[in-house]
Parts: sequence; C-alpha cells; structure tokens
Amino acid sequence: MGRLRVQLCVVNATTRQYGPNPTSDLLGVDYFRTVPADTEFPRTVGKLELFVRFFGTDGAPGCVRVTVARLNPDGTTRDLVYLRRFDLAAAGVRGSVILDKGFKLLNVLVPGEGTYAVRVLRRVRRRWNGRSTWRVLGVDYLRIARAA
Repeated sequence: MGRLRVQLCVVNATTRQYGPNPTSDLLGVDYFRTVPADTEFPRTVGKLELFVRFFGTDGAPGCVRVTVARLNPDGTTRDLVYLRRFDLAAAGVRGSVILDKGFKLLNVLVPGEGTYAVRVLRRVRRRWNGRSTWRVLGVDYLRIARAA
C-alpha cells in the first residue's frame, strides 16, 4: 500500500464525472446550508457529496473513512454524526496515481445548527510500534443555520 495524499476535498450538492480522464463537475458548492426557520432538530440531511482528489504512490488500494462531526466554537469535535468506510481502487501509472472520487453521504443526521467538519481519513501503521491509527487526509467545513 503506497502513501496517499489529498489535494482537494470539497463538500457539494452533486458531483458529475464523465469522459475518459474523467472530467469532474462540482455543482452546488456552498459552505452554508440553510434550513427553514421552524426546523426542529435533529434533522436528516438527505444527501451531501464530497469530492476528493487523491495523489498516491504505488497504487492506492484499500479504504478511506469519511466522517462528519459537529464542532464546538473552539474548533474541537463536539459530536460525531456520520461515519462510513469507502473502498478505493486505482491502478498505479509509473509508480504514481491520481484519483478523483465522489462520495455520496446519505441521510446525515445533524443534531443542530453549527459548523460541521467533513473529514477523509486513512488507516496508517505507526513504524515505531506497529499499531495502526486513522490519519486525516483532507477536511472541508459546512455551516448549517436556520433561515432568518
């Protein structure tokens, strides 16, 4: 398993991919999501999409974990509201790989207004003790608020 990095991580409404390369269209990129003023929480957000551009060496098989966490005002994690693993499969080209991937985050239950961090993580093994841990590869933020 080669080293994997994230160049771009963007929350959006719809990711379209087409063509031989493939070309990616990111529609509805907006870091603010408003809900009706009379909304009661918790509320389910039906669909979010996360576009991620990966760079790696020696191919990039394995999986990544995508989490959505509600943040405290100081930026620390308050609640983990979504967690899902996604498989990655890409063949290396001359020892490196570039992979554009769109992840569909369905039925995210948000407990209230606030700022949310959408993170992409990958399991990595520590060299000094052989244990594995999840390392953050990329993060994007989303603000949910009631309409005025």
